[in-house]
Amino acid sequence: MKPSPFVMLVFVFVAAGPALVCPVRGEQSDWAEGATQHNDGANRDHYNLGAILPWKHFMGDWRDANDAPQGDAAYVVTKIDDNDTRKPVRWDVTSLVKEWSDGSQPNQGFFLRGTDDGGRIVFGSRENPDAALRPKLELTGEAGTVRLDPVSDTYLTESTYRCQGQADELRVSAASENLLIRFDLDQAASVGEISGASLILQSTHQYRSANVGVFRCRQGDQGPPASPVMGIAAKYQNDRGIADDPDVIFATGFERVDWQSEWTVAGPKDNVDTVDVDTRFEEFQPIDGKAMRSRIAKGGLTALNTIYKFDEQIGSEPEEVYFRYYLRLADDWNQTVQGGKLPGISGTYGRAGWGGRKVNGTDGWSARGLFRKTVPAGNPLAGRTPIGFYCYHVDMDGTYGTNWVWSQGYRGYLATNRWYAIEQYCRLNTPGKKDGVLRAWVDGHLAFDKTDVRFRSTDKLRIEQVWMNLYHGGTTPSPYDQHIFIDNVVIANKYIGPMSAQQ
Repeated sequence: MKPSPFVMLVFVFVAAGPALVCPVRGEQSDWAEGATQHNDGANRDHYNLGAILPWKHFMGDWRDANDAPQGDAAYVVTKIDDNDTRKPVRWDVTSLVKEWSDGSQPNQGFFLRGTDDGGRIVFGSRENPDAALRPKLELTGEAGTVRLDPVSDTYLTESTYRCQGQADELRVSAASENLLIRFDLDQAASVGEISGASLILQSTHQYRSANVGVFRCRQGDQGPPASPVMGIAAKYQNDRGIADDPDVIFATGFERVDWQSEWTVAGPKDNVDTVDVDTRFEEFQPIDGKAMRSRIAKGGLTALNTIYKFDEQIGSEPEEVYFRYYLRLADDWNQTVQGGKLPGISGTYGRAGWGGRKVNGTDGWSARGLFRKTVPAGNPLAGRTPIGFYCYHVDMDGTYGTNWVWSQGYRGYLATNRWYAIEQYCRLNTPGKKDGVLRAWVDGHLAFDKTDVRFRSTDKLRIEQVWMNLYHGGTTPSPYDQHIFIDNVVIANKYIGPMSAQQ
């Protein structure tokens, strides 16, 4: 099969039956309070450190009463005098709470910040051992009044990256600290339509008087659900016959006994096999027939190192490729100590672009997939594993590759026990320009798009191979056996997409 002058490489993970839509919405875009033992909550740089989700702005993202990003028109401002007394402080937040209750704005919590050059004001948090000092949201409706306890609270301080969600106090200061607090309005359903709302915090210390305004937290993605983008695979039920499509370079469903012969290199044998059932994992379901199973062994690092080299297979190396594969994380998948590598695209030529071999633009490059540590319990994205690109490129900092998590729409956050269609696109840059492209889709939804990558400074570097890699680390071995399943790999010169929902 001859490639077009510009070849796209795609790995696709296909699910049997209708295409699955990534179910990460709503509360999973909330900022995280975090746990002390994990340091995984909101801080000055991230609204969810455990999931590696950054604020767009240092020290937090908010909207004002005019819906302006980082605006100065507070919903309400209260002056807090420094008289060295413990006292309650109230803000009339009726207008903001009504926006949440009628659904016109998402309830991502209150964002409190100083609106003048005043001093630091300290309040009791929901973790305070004195229950009388804990925050409340007082709601009045047609059926009466109720006081709610917060479900999360924290503060951001520019002096440290540590998360403060478990502290027994909250702080606001115009110079360096912002306060976040969130309540579950579903707990107030008994009062009916809300007519009044007051946020009540107990101030324990004042270090100079200050005006403190209430704004609306507004972080992360909140786009409406969308249909998956379909491609070549929509024409072929369960990918049957897709290998004969004129735009497809390579395809396999791991059905052949000698499936290893389809690849330039296949292995390692001790950690890779094919199965149609797996009695160790009760929830395992194949897509169609067999799938490849790969094991990160306890105490091990390399679990999969299978390669498709373009020059050896088709006689030339492309400048751009699509690559799709279906991926399923097994029951025992739980990354607690370190992340690692997943399948991707590369041109290392045995010289540079992996293992700390920094690239210079003439010796190699790579864009493997990556996985990070599984998000810990108590986090809005608990139990999901972030994935992305691990890229060796000319502009990288340090010796090791750059991590780019696929955070768009929270699509690169994978749960166990379900198939995901993972698709990657790589187009090499024009030598001398920063116009290289990396894109990724999960289940047909765009999850990452970067268009300014410098992979090379010479056109002698091309796309050498698709690198089916599963590696734990770094250098830290896996503390226990962990498994993944891979199926329906496709490499093509056009977008492949997931299997059709009509199949």
